[in-house]
Amino acid sequence: MVGKQAHLVNHIDKVRKIHDSHAMNENLTQLLLKRSDWFAEEIMRGIQRSPWPFITPAQSRLLARMGGKSISMAELGRRLAISRQAVHKTVNELVRLGILEVHTDPQRGNAKLVSYTETGREVNRAGVQFIEQAERKLASQIGDEAVQQLKALLASGWEPDDPTAADATRPG
Repeated sequence: MVGKQAHLVNHIDKVRKIHDSHAMNENLTQLLLKRSDWFAEEIMRGIQRSPWPFITPAQSRLLARMGGKSISMAELGRRLAISRQAVHKTVNELVRLGILEVHTDPQRGNAKLVSYTETGREVNRAGVQFIEQAERKLASQIGDEAVQQLKALLASGWEPDDPTAADATRPG
């Protein structure tokens, strides 16, 4: 019981420090972007220690947006909010590195589908580990419960037609 109380006091102190800091002057978008940047930096640290230290941040973002699955060039552009030319350039770099391959989409003959090579699947598995390491590092800083709460809030429905909108984390 004493350990839980001490943990709660530490957590409250952290929250107070955050409240008193300049972070409370930032809007939600700024805070989410800052924390997203932190995760990207942690992932890049992992990449630098991996067999693939040549992967750039832009390539890492593209691979993350693929989510371990094949995807069309057009959908990649939408997910990354970048031009078709930028998608093609980044995909072509990853093709030259032997991480991705491009082929005609069997469902839409004129569309190109981007898929992982075997090396790309290894890179993807390593990326999952880098993300897990970043989550563990975050948990060591703010606590496991806070990380789980953060994930639940971010996963909850934010749109009225979102099927997760009835989640218990949403008010009334």
